[in-house]
Amino acid sequence: MIGTIIFLAIVMYIIFKNKKDANINDSVRTAIYYVLGFMAFIAAMVIVSPALVNSLDDDTPTVADGFTIEGYEVILDVGIDNKVDVTENIDINFYESGHHGIYKFTPRWLEYTNKNGNVVKRKSSLSSLRAEGDMYTLDVVKDKDRIKIGNPNVTIDGDHRYVIKYTYDMGSDPFKGFDEFIFHAFGDYWGTEIKNPRIVIHMPKDISGATVNVFRDKYRADKLNSFITKEVDGNTIAITITDNSYMRIFKSMTVDIELPEGYFEGGSWNYGWMSFIISIIVILLTIYVIRLWVKYGKDHEKRVPTVEFYAPDDLSSAEVGYIYNNRHVSKKLTISLIIELASKGYIKIDEIKEGRKNKIQITKVNIPPAKPARDEKIVPKRCIEIEKLKDVDDQLNDNAANVLKHRFKQGNIDQISESTVDIFEKYQNELVSGGYIRVLSDNKKTVDAAFKDSGYDKELAAYEQKLAAYNEKISKLPKKTELENIVYGNLFSVGDVIVLSEHESFYKTFGQIESELEKNFRNKVDEDKARKCKRLAFVIVVTTLLLSLASFFRIEDMDPAWSILYYISFACVIINTFFAFIMGRKTEYGENISARIKGFRDFLVTAEKSKLEELVEKNPNYFYDILPYTYVLNISKKWINKFENIKMPEPDMGNFDYSSDSSFHSIFDNVSYPVSTSSGSSSGCSSCGGGCSSCGGGCSSCGGGGSW
Repeated sequence: MIGTIIFLAIVMYIIFKNKKDANINDSVRTAIYYVLGFMAFIAAMVIVSPALVNSLDDDTPTVADGFTIEGYEVILDVGIDNKVDVTENIDINFYESGHHGIYKFTPRWLEYTNKNGNVVKRKSSLSSLRAEGDMYTLDVVKDKDRIKIGNPNVTIDGDHRYVIKYTYDMGSDPFKGFDEFIFHAFGDYWGTEIKNPRIVIHMPKDISGATVNVFRDKYRADKLNSFITKEVDGNTIAITITDNSYMRIFKSMTVDIELPEGYFEGGSWNYGWMSFIISIIVILLTIYVIRLWVKYGKDHEKRVPTVEFYAPDDLSSAEVGYIYNNRHVSKKLTISLIIELASKGYIKIDEIKEGRKNKIQITKVNIPPAKPARDEKIVPKRCIEIEKLKDVDDQLNDNAANVLKHRFKQGNIDQISESTVDIFEKYQNELVSGGYIRVLSDNKKTVDAAFKDSGYDKELAAYEQKLAAYNEKISKLPKKTELENIVYGNLFSVGDVIVLSEHESFYKTFGQIESELEKNFRNKVDEDKARKCKRLAFVIVVTTLLLSLASFFRIEDMDPAWSILYYISFACVIINTFFAFIMGRKTEYGENISARIKGFRDFLVTAEKSKLEELVEKNPNYFYDILPYTYVLNISKKWINKFENIKMPEPDMGNFDYSSDSSFHSIFDNVSYPVSTSSGSSSGCSSCGGGCSSCGGGCSSCGGGGSW
């Protein structure tokens, strides 16, 4: 399992390394990084999980608690179909008071090492587990059948014999070319010496010529024939330990009888279908994910990048950065818009030295002239009072009719305020001459005389001249984009000159910019269907991972002959993860604009001095116009270095150092955030302790056990 994962990781690394210089897609590159990490995680899970599960579940005492095993006889009546009727006679001496009895485990899964040294995993079934002459209960712990013998209301002192009987169905013969009977007679989890151990085996047929060996463990590592005596009487073999020092040291023993092919006939199939079905489901889900990718996630044909001297489609720096791959760096995109506003001449950025840290001051440039204040006591507002004479009819043109329809909502008398006088005067003569209204009063002469006498008319005329000059100057500046207007409005929401670190609400701009970009470009650049399939693919990744882990570590009922399906399942999880990461794709527009942005970026990186000088000659502000784009495209340092020996005008944009890549970070760091007032409190975990309830464990067919 681990070898398979490591092999796949090495293959993917080689592929990635070989394609690194071949313009590999960024999403594929990212997917490979994540998948390699995920594969390492899976490998760690495979290594750690069994040990972790065992450490959490295994409550087996390492030393027996107040008892010794004075005698242990195992009698095996082996059937022709490899079913074994087992009788265990266990003599216990409770030398400490307070015990109710013992418990013992018998596992369902075992690994056998046959005479050829091959490890065979095999599942057995247990039936008719009982204790004769004693009260007992049955349950299952860690896939081991447990019998708990004793009366909770009665304690035992001194010697007591326990007789445990059950049928152990070892299943059909798994060996090819020969038969072999292997039985782990004594487990090593009792925590105490097993004195006077004895094994009696009644075989179903003649065993003349069979080889009988006894090993220390199930791996056939140490042959123990020198520690035992064997007595063969017909089809019965009796094995006795002659050197008790062995059992004091090792406490376990496996019997192995090598038999001719065909000795056992028939046998049960003790496996289940759940792990098999789960593996097939995982494989089918993987095929489904691949089909989703082919239909909805596979990228459209890549466009060839074209050389661009300016941002394509007049996109702002934030829009270019969003499309390029800075979709979740709204702070950086917003800072680029501030630089963009400075390059367009709307703001000045200054660094103010204050102690060790410089503050960023931003000033609004070209402030519109203020309209002169009007004293309404000296210069009253214009007001016209009119009376309705008749309703609208077909003789009145549409515009005049609309004016009349919107008047007289509260009777036949209405007043025209100063704000709507200009509109009313356009149709006044037509309405009056047509007999629709009459003018009751008009203070125009009074207002005009007051204007002239107060001099307000001259102030207003001067204001109009200044406003016209301001509008003419603004018209020559590049227009602000929608995103720039958001940043501009938020910067000066508290005044025309702000210190960024003291602007308590500007941080909200980041969320606004991200929302606007998402609204305007998310579905325009990325296919919505592919995004939904990506989410579904990650759900399938989690589902297949959980199913595979449950199948391998918990359910584990698959025939070992099909165990390769476990490995395929984990490989499928890795495949699903890879395709989930590359599932998203761009729209046709997204591919086109991305190629143009890449061409734009490539030009900025590779542009020669002569070409840049030509562009600066045509547009003296070219360096500053492009600077915010280089910031979001992560090439600002290269761009700045290209202009070291190119003469450029120095526009009045403040004393901010636009020629230093690190300066942009000072804007980044000067943004003020609200101080959190929440006070967290440390909390501990209550009742998180645990205890050992004599759950025990064991790995032999007669298993381990303990007292309670």
